[in-house]
Amino acid sequence: MSVTPEVLVGGVIAGGAITPEALADAAYAFGLWTGWGVLHSVLATRRVKAAVELVAGPLRFPLYPLGYTVISLWTFYLVLQKEPDLPQMLWFVQGAASYALYAVQAAGLGLLSWAAFTVDGLAFLGLRQLGQLLRGHPPQAADPERDFRTTGAYGFVRHPMHLGGILFLTCQPHMTLQALVFAVFGCLYIVLGSLLEERRMAWALGERWEAYCRRVPMFVPGPRP
Repeated sequence: MSVTPEVLVGGVIAGGAITPEALADAAYAFGLWTGWGVLHSVLATRRVKAAVELVAGPLRFPLYPLGYTVISLWTFYLVLQKEPDLPQMLWFVQGAASYALYAVQAAGLGLLSWAAFTVDGLAFLGLRQLGQLLRGHPPQAADPERDFRTTGAYGFVRHPMHLGGILFLTCQPHMTLQALVFAVFGCLYIVLGSLLEERRMAWALGERWEAYCRRVPMFVPGPRP
């Protein structure tokens, strides 16, 4: 599955043609990631949460988010092991342009970290609830009204974690076919997840969410009204 000789275009080395075999492997890899995305989404549904509540009782508060994270990471690792190797280089940005792309990626990671601190990342993963349980305190249930944040990263855009992920995935100076497959899947999954989250928050918060949407953009920062 070799490519034709690379061609230098300004500061970018562009890869050559991709073989049909490589495209078939890319489609297979995209299918694997799509399967992971479906599982990840099903585990986040209200029916699964209700089933965990029925079985685990009070333990559901730490067990569900922690179990969700562990299963997601474990299945993510399994997909990585099954994913075909697609080393074909599509582009290789050099010089000042590569540093600019790295800077955008770093900004994406910074935005993601900022958002995690804004919403209490330990609670998001279930670790804070587990600590409360181990200390003998009743863990708090998730509450959209209480947990809703409009400050920090969430005063910048409505989905800062998702925007950070998109910036990191799309601004890669060295893009192989394998990286492109994951970037395309990741961006599509992030956008779809954001739309579903918008609907869930609108249902849970009503006018409070609508007012927030009028004030803060979804993804693209801009001047505030």
